[in-house]
Amino acid sequence: MMPDTLPRILLVEDDPTSRSFLAAALRATPVEVDAADSLAAALALASSQHYAAWMIDARLPDGSGADLLARLREHHPHTPAIAHTAARESTILDALIAAGFVEALVKPM
Repeated sequence: MMPDTLPRILLVEDDPTSRSFLAAALRATPVEVDAADSLAAALALASSQHYAAWMIDARLPDGSGADLLARLREHHPHTPAIAHTAARESTILDALIAAGFVEALVKPM
């Protein structure tokens, strides 16, 4: 019999405090969490691991969350993705949904 495995989530957040908080909150659900601090680091993880979902910061030091989502979708078009951002403007949140995120959460959560 094979052991049960937890779903794996890719968390992309450049702020160390927010990344630690979000990773702990996700692990409490429970899931396995791989955390990246940049678009490049997220792409490297995604190239070697399958994820049940992605949780992506809207602004990253080397690109946007929407850009990262578009690149991830090239290989995994159906993986659910949630954006998180400190922006509260409806135009920004709506743009994230239009980019393909299923939800856009406002930090702090």
